[in-house]
Amino acid sequence: MNKTTLLTGALASAMLLYVPAGLAESLIDGIYISDGAANGTGQCTLTIRSISETHKYGDETFELESSGDGACEWSAIGLSKSYAITGGLVTSGGAPAFVKLTFPFGPAGKKMELTAFDLDGSLRNSEVFAKQ
Repeated sequence: MNKTTLLTGALASAMLLYVPAGLAESLIDGIYISDGAANGTGQCTLTIRSISETHKYGDETFELESSGDGACEWSAIGLSKSYAITGGLVTSGGAPAFVKLTFPFGPAGKKMELTAFDLDGSLRNSEVFAKQ
């Protein structure tokens, strides 16, 4: 084998290792819409954006921003570990809480479940979102 063939093989191998990580990140980022109430009210929009910083104890860091009516107004910073994102959130009224996002069918399934907890661990609310 010559040097060109070895160099091409090494570059292709390195690119194959890098591509899945980039694809996984892009699968989570996006805009998600909740079902809302039966009459069409209370629908929340959740935007998930990657923050390009590496961390020692998690896979990725994300900025989460929810908008809509009432309890939908909050923002958070979350850390993922195997596509489950956990983080702290602050509502528009200034009330702190914790949030956990899970992808029951993986990030490619385009369905996400959000559970919010108060600081004492009690359940605040739970929503199901679909990726747009």
